[in-house]
Amino acid sequence: MRLIIGTRGSQLALAQAEMVRLQIAKLWPGGDALLEVVKTLGDHLGTQPLVQGVIEDSPQGIFTRELDEALLSGKIRAAIHSLKDVPTQLPAGIAYGAFLKREDPRDALISKSGKPFIELPAGSRIGTSSPRREAQIRAARPDITVVPLRGNVDTRLRKLKEGEFDAIVLAAAGLKRLGREKEATELLSPEVILPAPAQGVLCITILEKDGELRDILKPLDDAYTKVCAQAERAFLKTLQGGCRIPVGALARAEGETLFLSGVIANPNGEQVMRDSRKGSTLKPAELGDELAKAFLKNGAQEILNGFGRTS
Repeated sequence: MRLIIGTRGSQLALAQAEMVRLQIAKLWPGGDALLEVVKTLGDHLGTQPLVQGVIEDSPQGIFTRELDEALLSGKIRAAIHSLKDVPTQLPAGIAYGAFLKREDPRDALISKSGKPFIELPAGSRIGTSSPRREAQIRAARPDITVVPLRGNVDTRLRKLKEGEFDAIVLAAAGLKRLGREKEATELLSPEVILPAPAQGVLCITILEKDGELRDILKPLDDAYTKVCAQAERAFLKTLQGGCRIPVGALARAEGETLFLSGVIANPNGEQVMRDSRKGSTLKPAELGDELAKAFLKNGAQEILNGFGRTS
């Protein structure tokens, strides 16, 4: 029997999906696993200036809705997503089949001069379409100008080469999956720019009732990645993050102890809140919820209200 796997059609999505398809094919009886490209609303709107800033780092389903519909209708039997694009609440009838081992979650700086972030001259133009990155760049280097940057990875790198920017910031995971990680000038420390919740994580979604496929996918389900992702996304869920709220989170586990760091900021970088907590790897969602509530207790509500979130 042929297994049809849905994916978006962007260059990066296809590269990621092919990596996952090859792993699934080794597990699927007969190895006949094929990719089916499904156009999402985000694919249609992603190049429009007013939309790009809204959808970046924003789990609103804009990159997943059509894949969910294809899954529920039976057009595909599984879908591959970047987990940071997936809403914190899956549609009824859909479940996670696997969380694949995480790629490097950090952001990468690519500078035209080869200079690292700290050495970029005052007035340098850094390109990004992410409010989360913009806020943290402005907070760390208020002397730098942040400029909107759109397009796929190739387009963004070409614009840098042509001199439209002095540097750009992209997800390290995407660069690596495209085989372009050597173009990064440096990988930015999470202490400077905390990544988006679940950045670098790919997931497979399936029908909740598809126990057969869930069992087949078990070898791909990485326990460490799952625990960290659950904590980060619980943090996001409690904050009701999305829209254009710059929210970052990163978890790591040491033995049975789980450490979670978070950041909330406004895009101009004038209000930046950072905090962290530790808990048990057995209760990742509880840790994420605890950290989010600590932020709200300590004044994050003011930032969130500025983006339309009310208590």
